Amino acid sequence: MFNKVVIAGVGLIGGSLGLAMIRRNLAREVVGVDPAAENLALAERLGAVHRAGVLAEVLPGAELFILAAPIGVTLGVLEMAIPYLTSGTIVTDVGSVKGRLLERARKMVPEGVYLVGGHPMAGLEVAGVAGAREDLFEGASYVLTPDPHTHPLVLDKLKKLIQGIGANPVEMAAGDHDRAVAAISHLPHLLAATLVNTVTAEPNPDRLLKLAGGGFRDTTRIAASNASMWRDILLTNRDRVLEALRQFRGQLEEMEQAIENFDSQQLVYGLERARNVRAALPENRTYLKKR
Repeated sequence: MFNKVVIAGVGLIGGSLGLAMIRRNLAREVVGVDPAAENLALAERLGAVHRAGVLAEVLPGAELFILAAPIGVTLGVLEMAIPYLTSGTIVTDVGSVKGRLLERARKMVPEGVYLVGGHPMAGLEVAGVAGAREDLFEGASYVLTPDPHTHPLVLDKLKKLIQGIGANPVEMAAGDHDRAVAAISHLPHLLAATLVNTVTAEPNPDRLLKLAGGGFRDTTRIAASNASMWRDILLTNRDRVLEALRQFRGQLEEMEQAIENFDSQQLVYGLERARNVRAALPENRTYLKKR
C-alpha cells in the first residue's frame, strides 16, 4: 500500500486509477490535481480522489506521482512538479507513447526520484472523470518500460499496484512499446476515422449512415474519441505510425489486387487468415463483458 499518491490529470484514466486504488485499499490517500475545477470537484464526489490540491502543496512527501495528463502537456506538468518532488518519490505516467517522452523526462527528474514509464492498455471513447470506472483495468495489459537504472524494488512496487487494480504488468523496452501500439492502437484509430470520412465524402452521406449497422458502428467506435488527444499521440509517435501505415497500405493493395484480378483464391486466403487470427483473440476484459 502507498501512503500518499498524487494523480495529475483526473480524467478517464487518472480517475479510474484513483477509484481502483481507493476502493481496493491500495493507497491511504489519493490526491487529485487538475486544471479543470469542475472535473476535479466531480472526481471528489465520485470518490476517485480523497481530496484535491495543487502541486506545490500536495507533492512533498508523496510516494507515487502519476502523470495522467494528456500526452501533449505531460512534460509541462512534470516540469512544474520538479521543485516539489521528494527524494524517493516514484514518478510514472500513463501515456501511449514512451520513447521521446521518457528520453526528455529522464533529463528533468532530480537525483533520488525514480522514473518508470507506464501505459495501461485500456480505455473508452469517452473523456473525463465522469466515465471513470473501478474495473477499467481488469484483465488488461499494463506496460512498464524500465531502463537499466530502474531500481528492482521500485519496479516490484509498481507491479504489485498494477496487479492490485486487476491488470497484468508487462515489461517492454520503450521503443518496442511504441512500435507495438502504433500497430494495435494508433493505426486502428486512424483507420476508423478514415472510414467515417470516406463514407461522409460520398454523395448523400446521411442516407448511407442511416443504413449503417453494427459492423460499421463496431469498426468505427474509436473514431468518437477526443481529436486533440489523438493529434498529440499520433504526432508524438510519428515515425512508428508512419511505419504502420506503410505496412497497412501494402496489405490493402494486396486485397485490392486480388479483387481487381478476380483472384478468388487470394481473396479468400486474405479473409480467412484475418478471420482465424481475429477468432483466436482472447476476450479477457471484465469491463467489456459487463457492457
